[in-house]
Amino acid sequence: MARSNRFEIMLPVLFTIFSISSTAYADTTAAALQFSFPLVDHPVYAYLKRLETTGDIALQSGTRPYLGFMHHPIRLEGDTFFDREFQRYRDEAAANMAVVNQDESSRESGWRKLRAKAGIPSDRMPWLYRTGFHLASWQYDSTFSAAIQPVYGLETIRTDDERGTVLRFTSGLRVEGGYAQRLHFMVDFRDHTEAGNGPYWTRDRLYEDRWAAVDLKGGKTTSYDISESFLQYYGRDLSLSAGRGRHHWGPAQFGSLFLNSRMPPFDYLRFDGTLESSREQAVYYTFLHGWLQSSVPAETLYTNPGGRPRTLNSQKYLSAQRLELRPRTNLLFGFSQGVVYGDRGVQLSYLTPLSFLYSVQHANEDKDNMLLGFDAAWRPARGIRIYGEFLFDDIIVSRLTTSSGDNKHAYTLGVNAAGTQRFWRHFDWTANYTRVRPFVYSHIFATNVYSHWTSPIGYTLQPNSDYLASELRGTYYPFQFTFHVSRQNHGENTAERNVGGDIYAPLYDARKTGIYPFLDGRLVRTTHIGLRIHWELLPGLRLDASGTHIQTTGADHRVEICGGFGWNL
Repeated sequence: MARSNRFEIMLPVLFTIFSISSTAYADTTAAALQFSFPLVDHPVYAYLKRLETTGDIALQSGTRPYLGFMHHPIRLEGDTFFDREFQRYRDEAAANMAVVNQDESSRESGWRKLRAKAGIPSDRMPWLYRTGFHLASWQYDSTFSAAIQPVYGLETIRTDDERGTVLRFTSGLRVEGGYAQRLHFMVDFRDHTEAGNGPYWTRDRLYEDRWAAVDLKGGKTTSYDISESFLQYYGRDLSLSAGRGRHHWGPAQFGSLFLNSRMPPFDYLRFDGTLESSREQAVYYTFLHGWLQSSVPAETLYTNPGGRPRTLNSQKYLSAQRLELRPRTNLLFGFSQGVVYGDRGVQLSYLTPLSFLYSVQHANEDKDNMLLGFDAAWRPARGIRIYGEFLFDDIIVSRLTTSSGDNKHAYTLGVNAAGTQRFWRHFDWTANYTRVRPFVYSHIFATNVYSHWTSPIGYTLQPNSDYLASELRGTYYPFQFTFHVSRQNHGENTAERNVGGDIYAPLYDARKTGIYPFLDGRLVRTTHIGLRIHWELLPGLRLDASGTHIQTTGADHRVEICGGFGWNL
């Protein structure tokens, strides 16, 4: 199927909804409050993990973003209900739902207080912070509503290496709304400008390479755009979405093995269903089909008289499914399967929900990149949450404990701890260990590599690596302090040997029986120790500062100092 004829969908789903129940709302009948946060990296997700750990809510679905029809019953203690941070997210959620569901209600916020101090009467510019959180919002005939938020950010990064000081500026706009309490839409587009490490001829000049198309013309600055959008039709138990966005599957804190939200957005279709028979038991199902950007160089069809070539990129797709079971509020199991395929049109058998993808790709002569994932989260007691993820790529059970080339797997183990008493509720701690064996995510056909643009869609590290990280966080809203330390070990390929340390350097041995020890090759160790400080001046408007000491094998010790602000980032 030609690129110009493919079924393109330019919008992403991201919609968080869950119900909150607590005696704090009423003496007898619990009220329901729906949460809607339309971006997968919204800080509310980290806050929910803390509530999961303390036992104030049930373990939540590991499929992010959450969708509008999903109801997550929550038990809240009085200390939580009156907590300032909880009230901040609760009020923003109510404002979001007022936009989606055409509700006239508004919430008090710092923005509305500023409006009052400015002497703006309620009948003048009624659209200005009408909901308490959106810069402008409108409603028509209790059927259609929309809201607009500006998106701005500035970050300065001072490094001790040849890059010097890097400056990154973001500007954009977010439009969100709803129709008839059945349709939800969002458009979020951002233009990024980076300067300080020019001339920008190649992507390795970027401070971090996790973007889609980048302007590389040798200038002192470069730019890249990020656009996310979605259109969702939802009911109580089913949802169908079309969009362009990012996804995160799994319970891990420092990146997921199966789908990681740090990749660039991609076009997708998504179907979700849920069954919740009680406040404890739940079943969640997600089907996702995405259009990816291949790393294979584009084929030149012709060159116009002006000298610009007309190119055709290799076709590349992702078909994935996820099933989650929650038998109890403190226990959650997840199963994921996915396949990356390309160099042909969309395959109908990969568009069928509830199919076993291994059998489908096996019927296709095993020419596609198939992965399986298992994960679980368990809260054995209030204040402790344990989780794990296991990913299998070309696994042979009989050689699971060997170092053969067909033993491609990865795993993550982690623990969260959080205080449950008044003072200690301000603190939480996370420790996480991840190991990715050689050649994981790679494939003998370059189109089928588990990546999008230049970013892995699974774990962010290269294969043949392990990563140990820990964070201690203190939150006194509106302030948050995070002390973090991490150690990464990576076995790099050398000029003479392919040890499985590069996702784009596959193992071409058809029998794959060679021995490839873990962390073989050139061993590179990188250690980070640092502190991050976050201050939310007003809802959505924050100041950030951080300092990190970095030590890498074969390089001088260096320190990075970062500072900046974000408004609705």
